[in-house]
Amino acid sequence: MRSTDKPGSDMGPAAGPRRRRARLPRLLRGVLGAALGVIAFYLIAGNVLLNTAFGPELVNRKPEKFTLAWSGGVTWWPGFVTLWNVQANGHVRRVVWSAQAARARGRIALLPLLSRELRVVWIEAGEVTGSADRSADDMLPPPSHADGWTLRFERIATDSLRQARIGAFDIQTEGSAEFAFLKQLRGGPMQVMPSHVLLRDTRIRSQDNEWLSAGTIEASLAIDRHRREDAAGLAKLGLADLVLRIGADLPALAVDLDDEGKWRGRIDPAGTRGRLEATLSMRHGVLDQGGMLEARFPLAATHADVHIDEEARVLLAIEGDGMHLTAHLPPPPEGRGLIDADLRFSGRKIPFPADPKALLARVGGHLDLEWHFGSLDWLGPLLVRVPWLTLKGSGGMAAQLRIADGRIAEGSHVVIPAVDVVAQVAAHRFHGQARADARLSGDRVRLGLVVERFEAAAEAAPDKTLVRGSDLRIDLESSADLHQLRESLRGHLRFANAEVPDLRAVNDYLPQRALSLLGGSTRLGGDLRIDAEGRVSTGRVDLAVKGARARFAAIELSGDLDLDARIGGTDVKTRHFDLDNTTLRLRNVRVVDDGHTAGERWWANLRLARGRIDGFKPLVVDARTEIEMENVGLLLALFARHRDYPGWALRMVDAGTLRASGKMRVQDEVLVFDRVEASNDRFSVKARLRVVDAKPSGDLLLSWRALGLGLELERGEHKFHLLGAKQWYAERPELLPTP
Repeated sequence: MRSTDKPGSDMGPAAGPRRRRARLPRLLRGVLGAALGVIAFYLIAGNVLLNTAFGPELVNRKPEKFTLAWSGGVTWWPGFVTLWNVQANGHVRRVVWSAQAARARGRIALLPLLSRELRVVWIEAGEVTGSADRSADDMLPPPSHADGWTLRFERIATDSLRQARIGAFDIQTEGSAEFAFLKQLRGGPMQVMPSHVLLRDTRIRSQDNEWLSAGTIEASLAIDRHRREDAAGLAKLGLADLVLRIGADLPALAVDLDDEGKWRGRIDPAGTRGRLEATLSMRHGVLDQGGMLEARFPLAATHADVHIDEEARVLLAIEGDGMHLTAHLPPPPEGRGLIDADLRFSGRKIPFPADPKALLARVGGHLDLEWHFGSLDWLGPLLVRVPWLTLKGSGGMAAQLRIADGRIAEGSHVVIPAVDVVAQVAAHRFHGQARADARLSGDRVRLGLVVERFEAAAEAAPDKTLVRGSDLRIDLESSADLHQLRESLRGHLRFANAEVPDLRAVNDYLPQRALSLLGGSTRLGGDLRIDAEGRVSTGRVDLAVKGARARFAAIELSGDLDLDARIGGTDVKTRHFDLDNTTLRLRNVRVVDDGHTAGERWWANLRLARGRIDGFKPLVVDARTEIEMENVGLLLALFARHRDYPGWALRMVDAGTLRASGKMRVQDEVLVFDRVEASNDRFSVKARLRVVDAKPSGDLLLSWRALGLGLELERGEHKFHLLGAKQWYAERPELLPTP
């Protein structure tokens, strides 16, 4: 029987499947080859990238914020990386940090990169050390933007955390940690996912002192997802769940009473160890009931041949619906000293960001204290919001504070026998040693500082004494509400009969080429009211000078003066002072020369109807003045010597009391009087005067009904105008702009 199959079709019906099976291995081989090619390319490119300069250049695009360096690396599969000798550095706001690891390996998910997400599935690091320091530079975050990359680190872990440095404190430990967080760059949300740290055999040192040893510290932390504008800085802790457990040894403390009666504290490395125990948990800023923190410090005290061993204790207990804080420091031998506190805070919520005012409004209890402090610098910030008043140096303090519902209660008082005081008021610095006494009076707290001897100097030249005196009093008054203490504080600074050792020191404030003081015997007094911002709200300064000598332009004057400066208000930043109703009384004024005025003496009273002064040196003064003078002789002397005037003119005007008004400006070594107008029953005077580089220029008009005499002064050279004097004066330009 003959076959009907066509030539070449010997495979029959099964030929098609066999042909497809033949093609399939070739397709698999192609796909496999392509995959192997991609992997090979990745291995070559990835390892080249990790072991050449290209890798760090790609990562460190913003070195001012973050840098990452390593000595070598390897990748055996896409997304898996191992690095050796890793060094990371960063700057976040005011914190500069660094971290080092002998080895780090991890896995990066590659597909999320296509959607602008860096997802690190896990990182494991070995032999980890790190540091964190406060920076003077604030690295501000960039403006918010919706398309910022998302960083998701799902697990960063180490079981060999060895060492860390935070500021001045060095931490050595055997620790493990797991940390996870999410952050969208360019102002997007951030979240700390449940993280945990366990530190064993922990020691904390600072310089040569060991503050904690044999410590076990365990903490867990999680922070809800939020944006920067919702919670910044410490406010993030208000969104946190936190668990903290601590068990550690504390150092023994020792104090010795020196020959000056001051207690000197030190750590006693050979003493019995104290103990720190803490079990605290917090949910969204609210402490859980049953938590506690207790610190016990063995305290050895020695004075002469007397030695005692006591224990200082601090205990914070979270109980009921509040917090209970007790602290006790026993008195030293043969010395007076005690710290005993028993304070209760209603509520278990901790204010974040840290706001002491919110806690102070919830406190009650008592604080008894009697101790000599090595430094009292911490007292000033407790009293004043703006640091115009500071207490410095070492000193003793005896205090009994009774507190109820956040208010200082009856029976409270504070005494500081001696403390160095610095008060910066109205651009001047007062300093001396004071005695302080504070008591409750009604619903107000009053603190009195009495400085037996004091000195004052300009802030710009604190080493150059301007004023020296005794019995300076600074009285402070504020609300009894602890949380309103600083905001409601008002001050009152008073002194009298102080002396200015060298009156020439005042010339720093004056346009010296126009006006300078040469000498005289002075008495100075002040009475200033100061608000919570450190500004002088009202006050007065009285200056009396006997036998004053001064140079005005090219002439020298002598006499007595009494200045009653009324200060209506100040601006601390611009140092502007209102001087409305300030008066200056001149007596026995004479021109020191050999002219016709020799032996003649005048008086004059000046009042600043409206005045403003800029406290920067040299002074800038703008004022509208009212003047009363014995006669016009003193004014004439400012323009020319009396012997240069026509005799008939002097006989007409050199008699009779005058009242005058005008404007005055002192600025940039220039003294200007303008629109000065005076008159009495016999005559009238108009004048304007400008003094630059000790050379006066200006115009003077003397009038007797229809008659007039003009005097033109140009840099010390004068010229009289007899005909048309009134018209001549009217055409002369004014020196100050019309307000």
